[in-house]
Amino acid sequence: HGSWEPGRLPTQGPLPSARPADLLAFKAHFRNSDLPAGWMPLLAFPGGYGGMVRCDDGRVSLSCCIRRDRLASIRRQHSGDAGDAVLAHIEKSCLGVKHALAGASRESTWLAAGPIRPGIRVDAPTGIFRVGNAAGEAHPVVAEGISMAMQSSWLLAQTLIAWKSQGGRRGMLSAVQNDYAAQWRRSFAPRIWASCALAHWAMRALPVSLSLPAIRCFPKILNWGARITGKASAVVRPSLFARKN
Repeated sequence: HGSWEPGRLPTQGPLPSARPADLLAFKAHFRNSDLPAGWMPLLAFPGGYGGMVRCDDGRVSLSCCIRRDRLASIRRQHSGDAGDAVLAHIEKSCLGVKHALAGASRESTWLAAGPIRPGIRVDAPTGIFRVGNAAGEAHPVVAEGISMAMQSSWLLAQTLIAWKSQGGRRGMLSAVQNDYAAQWRRSFAPRIWASCALAHWAMRALPVSLSLPAIRCFPKILNWGARITGKASAVVRPSLFARKN
């Protein structure tokens, strides 16, 4: 059920009340964009962040998150629906987006979701194990959501296989839960903290403008950023990839 869907399951907590700092997500596809092939730019703009990428059938996807209070402000300045107002706000700050979409046309309607819920929620009642963004969610600025979901599922499977090989006694489930939660935190908590820092940097114009000269002079900073956000981290044991004869 992910982290956003409300319900009565023990893994579905109450949804918090609306706050100005809530991040709302938007996404749309465009045709005939001039975004160069192979590019996946990070978009940093006041009150939000996003990204663009080429996807199937020649389309370009633009997705972003924006603070609730910033969205309310820009909607008072722009006519049309919320997605178009967000795009106008992005193009004002990111000339690359404006150029890439100058001759493009949006396909279908804007998609929206949220507020997103970055954070750690891996703890659960005994016998219930959370995976995916029900267990924890990084800011989408690092694009690690699907990776974390798949790896946390694999990590849980590893843990339960070990429990089963030791007899699978129900009395051990509490210890198994604690072990899985500890492994999850070691594997994913640094990514969530890093994504939070990067998201708050991207949403503020002054830190972005001050840091760009350093990034241009020392591009290896991007390699370091990729490592701390989990791009080069393997959660599962490599031996599990080997096919048994």
